[in-house]
Amino acid sequence: MDSVKLKVQERAFPSRGRARLHEKYLRQLGINEGDEVEVSIEGAEKPGIVAVFADTLVEEGHIRLSPQDIAAIGAAPGSTVTVRKRPPLVDRVKKGAEGTAEKIREGAGQAREKIKGGAPQASERVREGAGKAADKVKEGAAAAKESIEKGTESVKKRLQDKDL
Repeated sequence: MDSVKLKVQERAFPSRGRARLHEKYLRQLGINEGDEVEVSIEGAEKPGIVAVFADTLVEEGHIRLSPQDIAAIGAAPGSTVTVRKRPPLVDRVKKGAEGTAEKIREGAGQAREKIKGGAPQASERVREGAGKAADKVKEGAAAAKESIEKGTESVKKRLQDKDL
């Protein structure tokens, strides 16, 4: 069994991050004393994490938590919570890495599509820019030709005037 539903009781000796429950639930969850479990109420986004300890004085069907832990999970004494065996760190890291890898794949695919969709526009802009640049070069070359021709005529005229 990976989870049990238990009623919340406030601990007589508050100790944040620690829970006491009947020893039979340790066996049902397949955990040992001191192992961490996730404690949550229905609809909670994030469970509370507490270390559990067996206590034969805790009635079956109940879990004893500190007032701070009860408040942290949004519960109240007497409410029902779900207690789950917490997956090992390796499994949690693996799951997080797989989720991250999937998000990266999705993002890369979206980027590829945007680039692919924008390539024709970029190509057209480059063509337009190259055409404008070619026109400017032609204008510059024509102006340079005209200037050279005028300079040549000027030099030619001076040489003729001096009759060399």
